[in-house]
Amino acid sequence: MNGIKEYIKSVNIKDIPWNRMATAYGTAKKYPEYLAVLDSMQNIKKMQKAFDRISDFEHQSTMFPPAPFVLVFLVRILEKAKNTDTPEAEWLVSEMSKSFDYYLEVFEEADSMEHAEPLPNFSDMLDEEYLLEGLTEDDLEEYDENFMSDENYFYSLYYYSKKVISGTEKD
Repeated sequence: MNGIKEYIKSVNIKDIPWNRMATAYGTAKKYPEYLAVLDSMQNIKKMQKAFDRISDFEHQSTMFPPAPFVLVFLVRILEKAKNTDTPEAEWLVSEMSKSFDYYLEVFEEADSMEHAEPLPNFSDMLDEEYLLEGLTEDDLEEYDENFMSDENYFYSLYYYSKKVISGTEKD
């Protein structure tokens, strides 16, 4: 588990191939737009819509491929919101805190079950074999079956997501 903390600090939103990651309802191609709306903290209605849409990296306690990556940026936005004194920032802190508490429960449940080892590095989840290639959103069902069958990759979604939210690392 090399350099988790460094990777979390240094990864850039442009480093992530969002359009090649499946979510519960499509792909994550619009995640940078949603993150920008949340980061701007300008309009609660727009923020609510973005927050609802970006939350499809999790569905019924199942984490999807963008989960650990989007959480990196959500944690950054949360830290910014905690240091911003506006109603929009207060709303965002409240909503994110509730969601993060839920996600931590999901991660704890995953840890309590028998599971594979996570991939050695956070960035390994961006290897070509785990990304969508040439599939339309109609083909995502087949992809879902494939990514869930790789036990190390599947558990990594939970493991690294938990590392991002909890900040507890064993480098």
